[in-house]
Amino acid sequence: MTKRKTFAFLIPLVCVAASSLLLFTNLEAKFSDLFQRFLPSTQIRNDVLMVGIDDFAIETIDSFPFTRDVYADCISIMEEMGAQSIVFDLSFIDKARKSVNEKDEIFSPDEEMEKALKKSDITFLNFTLDYTSDIDEESKNILDQKGLLPNAEIKNDKVTEEYTGVVPTLPIFIEHAKAAGFVNADPDSDNYYRRVNLIAKYDDQYYMQLTLPALLQKLGNPKIIVENRKITLKNAKIDGKTKDLQIPRGNDGKFILKYPKMQFNEYNYLSLGDIYRIAQLKRAMAEEGEAEHIEEYTNLCAEVRPKLASAICIIGTCATSTSDYGVNPYESQYPLPGVHYTIINQILNGDFTSEIPPYISIIYALILTTLLVLAAKKMKSTVGKVIIGLIMIFVGTGILLAYYIITRTFVGETVPLFSSILAYISVIVLGFLTASKDKKFITNAFSQCLSKDVVNQIVANPDSFKLGGENREMTAIFTDIQKFSSFSELLTASELVALLNYYLTKMSDIIMAEGGTIDKYEGDAIIALVGAPLKMDDHATRAVKAALKMKAAEKVMNQEIRNIANGPQPVGMSDSLYSAFKIMVQNRKEIFTRIGINSGEMIAGYMGSENKKNYTMMGNNVNLASRLEGVNKQYSTFGILVSEATYKQLGEEILCRRLDKVQVVNVTTPLTLYEPLSLKAEASENLLEYVAVWEKAMQNFDREEYAEAHDKFCKLAVANSDDKVAAYYVKLLEDFFLKGRAPSEEDGFGVVYNPKLHCFRLLSK
Repeated sequence: MTKRKTFAFLIPLVCVAASSLLLFTNLEAKFSDLFQRFLPSTQIRNDVLMVGIDDFAIETIDSFPFTRDVYADCISIMEEMGAQSIVFDLSFIDKARKSVNEKDEIFSPDEEMEKALKKSDITFLNFTLDYTSDIDEESKNILDQKGLLPNAEIKNDKVTEEYTGVVPTLPIFIEHAKAAGFVNADPDSDNYYRRVNLIAKYDDQYYMQLTLPALLQKLGNPKIIVENRKITLKNAKIDGKTKDLQIPRGNDGKFILKYPKMQFNEYNYLSLGDIYRIAQLKRAMAEEGEAEHIEEYTNLCAEVRPKLASAICIIGTCATSTSDYGVNPYESQYPLPGVHYTIINQILNGDFTSEIPPYISIIYALILTTLLVLAAKKMKSTVGKVIIGLIMIFVGTGILLAYYIITRTFVGETVPLFSSILAYISVIVLGFLTASKDKKFITNAFSQCLSKDVVNQIVANPDSFKLGGENREMTAIFTDIQKFSSFSELLTASELVALLNYYLTKMSDIIMAEGGTIDKYEGDAIIALVGAPLKMDDHATRAVKAALKMKAAEKVMNQEIRNIANGPQPVGMSDSLYSAFKIMVQNRKEIFTRIGINSGEMIAGYMGSENKKNYTMMGNNVNLASRLEGVNKQYSTFGILVSEATYKQLGEEILCRRLDKVQVVNVTTPLTLYEPLSLKAEASENLLEYVAVWEKAMQNFDREEYAEAHDKFCKLAVANSDDKVAAYYVKLLEDFFLKGRAPSEEDGFGVVYNPKLHCFRLLSK
């Protein structure tokens, strides 16, 4: 075989092999997102309704999380108005405390919820599958009754994901639900939500996804046949017809989501606030008579009833103050309850996509690149090689796109496209090296057809093309003013704005001086990041330095406010700000900032619409920083808490003291808390000695030497009466551990001790 023929077959093999490495990135998923845009939008059905816990609902009901009697009232109204199913994308894991109603009567929200579930025959609850949690026998029996896949035939299934743990909803609730399904919906590594499990295994049994029980009921409870490539619903009754409904499964056994081509707020939607308002009006009419409320009640019922009638209703959070958000191909801040809404719309519409195993894409790439190389070699002129190469690349992509549009089956695009580009470049370069007389012409033609910078980026760094941001190691900062709502009650709107601008300006300048980026402001809260868009190896240290400087600036601000309020109005200061200062001093109000800091991998980038974009961040590590800000309140710190991940990056420059190992709300993995106190270079000898004694006290506490720990914490509390954390540990030891027991939920101490993990679980408030 001649060298020319050898190259004709060797080039495709090398290019395909090199391009196959890109299968380990997110590029294939990005191409799938792009191809989906060429399909018609999934139909929005009237018999599927998204019931959102949105800003209006929170404003109407007053606070969030809602007490469970609120949901009890809503269940009754929804059932009364003809809803077919009520599906809760909300987890009820812990028992609620008793509350006091408007009549000063003590009642149990859980009992109200339980009563509503007993009366209802259309309510569906959820549970969460994981790999660590244990479940007692009673809860497991109830879970099996409500969540097992019914009427199923398993045919050599090898791809269904299997879990080893489960976190159930409270047994008193789930036993009265119509059925239950797991709520798991995990994102890809780029935080995009593209696929979910419709079924999953636990304890060698098959369980249903959250939406499946309500769907099966609507479809007449068909027989279910589970296979590797599809799930078949035999004789499903849908839109007046009976047929076998085949639901394709991806290569990983998951259901591929096909979102409607619209924003979440364009879905068939209703605010939970409207439903609860009907319940309020109904109660008011019963107590006060119909005359005053009948018109509003009638009008609201006329608006709400048609939406609820015969609909599968999904209740989930979408308020701007909640964190249940992710990314989908059409929205960078997508409320995740929409995933469940999308599943139901897809299945009822029979609107599915599927995919072919990756080896088919590799075979196609070999054929395409071989044809490209052979065709290019037959062309004598360099211009001909360039043209034929480009045509082959576009035709190769066009064939896969056309096949997808016709069959709705995705054949991987990454390997064919990049291998053909590499082969195209290889052919051009080899032709350039072997034809010296055409060298100048080839160079000019190459530069006109393909940018060298773009080619280098595609080959060397395909991740640079990620949509919606990039994964990066950085540090998130969340700040909040303690009891700021009490400020709002004292100040007018203009005074409040003036005070906030004064505070936010000073604090933001400190963050930015340390290289941080202000993500957004939420009222008095600052959300910031360090380490993006400019990469910084010392992002954690910069973030903590900023926090320490903010706390120092806070003292200066409070003193400045007192000085100004006790004197004449400074020249140039607005009347609103001066008035705000005087009111604060008169009411003995001071600014106290709580700061939470966490480091780790997060997504950062420009997100939003084409017309309005913001540089922002998202990810689980961002949420953890937000949680830590609130944890300051439990421990009564001097104002700053950082995670173990941040602490490990600080080195010796920052003086910190160790606190408990805890599980914060909605985070299962225990982490050690640290409180930064000062730059070590600026710390006094007394402070250094104080922290050394503190660590010895914590070591006593860790070793369950509670008497010794108590003695040291008492001495620390006396040495520094301002240290409320020391006082916290004294009370913790005296009220519990010295008495031979640990705090429980009933004690109302804010934490529960987990002896297995040797950590505290923080309770939500």
